[in-house]
Amino acid sequence: MSFLNTLLVDKPVFEPTKRVYQRLLAGDDEEAAELLDEYFEHAPLVEVYDTVLIPALVSAETHWRRGEIEEPRHRFVLQTLKSMIQERGERKQELQQKAGNEDMKEAAADSDIADRAGRPGVCVLCLPAHGEADELAATMLAQIVDIRGCAVETVPAAAMGAASELVDYVEQRKADVVCISAVPPAAVAHARRLRMRLRRRFPGLNLVVGLWNSPGDLNEARERIGRDPGTQIVATLADARAQIRRFVA
Repeated sequence: MSFLNTLLVDKPVFEPTKRVYQRLLAGDDEEAAELLDEYFEHAPLVEVYDTVLIPALVSAETHWRRGEIEEPRHRFVLQTLKSMIQERGERKQELQQKAGNEDMKEAAADSDIADRAGRPGVCVLCLPAHGEADELAATMLAQIVDIRGCAVETVPAAAMGAASELVDYVEQRKADVVCISAVPPAAVAHARRLRMRLRRRFPGLNLVVGLWNSPGDLNEARERIGRDPGTQIVATLADARAQIRRFVA
């Protein structure tokens, strides 16, 4: 019952991840949202996602799979995180429409990436390895990948009934880069299965495998998932974005 240390701690929890997750476990979505807004005032989107929301998502999945929290509480956490991510995405779009954002300017300033990304038909797909938590992480990734002229799309987990349907969709969209989003504790197993299916169908496809906030050694994960020059394994959204930019360039 280790999650109770987060939920019932007497003294303030200063780490951003624990503070937000603590309020979510307590069912206090309003305070969790207020805390999140505070972090966004002092850090960029990708940093808050990597240090606050991704760890909270991983904690929720881990505690639920271990039977340490019940399904209603797990569902509440996921739904609240989804609302937070959607709201942040809407705010980001509004800012882009008014004046653009710093990440877009940075990408445009890099003429090599921007010019190559501007060619017609560049498509990046963010695929959930298994379930809704993977989809939420994929949505966060899609929001931070700002490359001019590059279409970034997240595929809903519920829309695809099986891994084979995801593979078919990759072929349909003629994706240039595919990002597999996988949240612990079952991240490696789910990512490995989907990566094998994709690699069999598309030997030359550029793949980024995100094992978000993975607590283990990524070298060990690489051995389990599979090594090849077209597959890059990362643990943070920031690293995933960097790999996507390299593939596009």
